[in-house]
Amino acid sequence: MKTPSPHRPGRVIIAMALLILDILLMADPASAVDNGTLGIRPETEADFFHLSLYPGAKLEATAIVSNHTSSPVTLATYPVDGENTVQGTFAMAAQSAPREGVGAWVELDTEHITVPANTDLKVPFRLTVPEGTPPGDYAGGLIIQSPTVQGKTTAVNGDTAVRLDTIQRQGVRIYLNVSGTAAKSLAHGGLSWKQNGDNLDFILPVRNTGNTILHPSAYVSLSGWPVTATRLEFSTPDGLLPGASIDLHATLAQAPIIQGGAAEATVTSEAGTTQAGSRVFYAPWPLLAIGLVCFAAAFYGAWRAVRFIRRARVALSQLKSMGSTAPH
Repeated sequence: MKTPSPHRPGRVIIAMALLILDILLMADPASAVDNGTLGIRPETEADFFHLSLYPGAKLEATAIVSNHTSSPVTLATYPVDGENTVQGTFAMAAQSAPREGVGAWVELDTEHITVPANTDLKVPFRLTVPEGTPPGDYAGGLIIQSPTVQGKTTAVNGDTAVRLDTIQRQGVRIYLNVSGTAAKSLAHGGLSWKQNGDNLDFILPVRNTGNTILHPSAYVSLSGWPVTATRLEFSTPDGLLPGASIDLHATLAQAPIIQGGAAEATVTSEAGTTQAGSRVFYAPWPLLAIGLVCFAAAFYGAWRAVRFIRRARVALSQLKSMGSTAPH
């Protein structure tokens, strides 16, 4: 790796990027998390941990970490909170992120494990819900992380060294329900739209204001001219965590160059059904301006022509009148 020269302090920047390979961390809810080399799963469930506790209670559970390679591997293990990405998918927080829920309530016996070759290793953990914890759904995960693979250092512009390090981690989700009164509530913002090239994009912000995980679905109906009676499905999350906010997106591909009408979005979830509407009107304003100028010029030319013809008729009529009154 390039180091700063004492004669040119501050000229060399060491840029170390961490490429996080979150394999199956945010998708594939129907199977265990396993990339064929390493895997992690609950001991007694098929996919993820689904736990339920009262405030102040605790339980013990076990994860199974699988090493499918022919060599032993040492992994870091740690709990994290769950979150929704801006796209609405489930994600597990970074190792350095603050832990306020499941990530803070899970306790492991060790921060590192060594899994022998071609072996399944049991990793027990304890989960304790603090006294006074509000009821509702919480999510997090248990991570296994491989040692950092140091990348090759390359020079950029002669005096800047860039190195790309790789971290591979996997995690099994932990869904926890803290017993108490469930509150299902979903709020939404205003429906908006924007032109995106040849497409028309609709955006609807939603927020889970309750304490249970919601599974919203939504569509937007577009009426007007020339597009009418068109229904577009919004992209929807696999689960919207309490307190999470995301933007739902729907796209009308190959939209017409001009549209006037209305759009109405309908959102349905465990909290009920709600709607949001917006007027939709757009046009190629420069072309319309040019067309308006041409129309005005043509109208003005036609008006001048009619005026000239009228004046000519009046003059001819006056000449005829003068000719008929002349002495013989």
